[in-house]
Amino acid sequence: MEFKDETEPLLNKEDNIIEIQDVFQKDHIGINKSKIQILNKSCSCSNIFENLFFCCIDYDLTNRQYELYLNLRNRLSIPYNQEDSNHEKLLKDFFSNLNDIIPEEVENAYENINDSNTISTNINNESSDNILLKKIAKTIGFQNNNPRTDFRAGGLSSLEFMNYFVEHHNLELKNILKEKYFNFALACINLTFLFRLVLYLTNIVNTETTLKSYGLQGCTRCQIKIFSEQLEKNSHNNVNFIFSLMSQCLIFIFKKYQNEFEYDKKDENFIKINSIIRLVIFCLKETLDNLNKNENLEDKLKIRLTKELNSEYKKIKTN
Repeated sequence: MEFKDETEPLLNKEDNIIEIQDVFQKDHIGINKSKIQILNKSCSCSNIFENLFFCCIDYDLTNRQYELYLNLRNRLSIPYNQEDSNHEKLLKDFFSNLNDIIPEEVENAYENINDSNTISTNINNESSDNILLKKIAKTIGFQNNNPRTDFRAGGLSSLEFMNYFVEHHNLELKNILKEKYFNFALACINLTFLFRLVLYLTNIVNTETTLKSYGLQGCTRCQIKIFSEQLEKNSHNNVNFIFSLMSQCLIFIFKKYQNEFEYDKKDENFIKINSIIRLVIFCLKETLDNLNKNENLEDKLKIRLTKELNSEYKKIKTN
């Protein structure tokens, strides 16, 4: 990839927008005006590295794939906002759905967390409400009494994914919540965050630096292309498509956790769960590399994860 030699400014002083056309030679990356229009509609274009990335994938994607990819990225990048009534309703629905599965643990949970900001500020306050909140947080796997603060990393999409899993995988969730050492909420939030990160479905600054801090590498152009083709096949609901993928991954994470850490449950859960998520990311990228156009990503990923579990079972039996 060749940069222009000219030292002309890339920043438009009037509106502080990076002019993508001025960053690369157009004929080298195959960029066209229709894709630039899609990008300008979907992104703030205030981050030069973000623009460089989208220029890189531009060469491989059709206009439709490009638009679906950017729309999904923007959709999954919405932060959780306590002041938004729709976001709060989603949180309330989450506890309501949980109440149908484990009523004794989460009864009146949402009503109690409404007061959690004032309760949790006094750590030494062991009121009945505070004790109940701690019980709820411990059962579900939140880090503190007010779960809203846990969504800072995964954003609204992490809560949406938790709701999706509760609604579509009741049996698996019951098994997960029986394991007192496994943090369901933590696993969902971290999986959402890292899944989006490797697929560049995030608007955070310094994506590559963040990836390196987790010992990960982002998807290649080819992998993004294949993923975008899958988005096109599932264009009726791309959000549910990616949540369905992540559900398979979460089920694997739990089973792997049980197998690998059955006799060593005193270590930090955060480290354990993230190490398995890294393995999931590896399996995802490998599946994308070997996926044929007529194949379904969800089916192939499930096969790949099952293969990984079976190899783990063999190791356990051998030992």
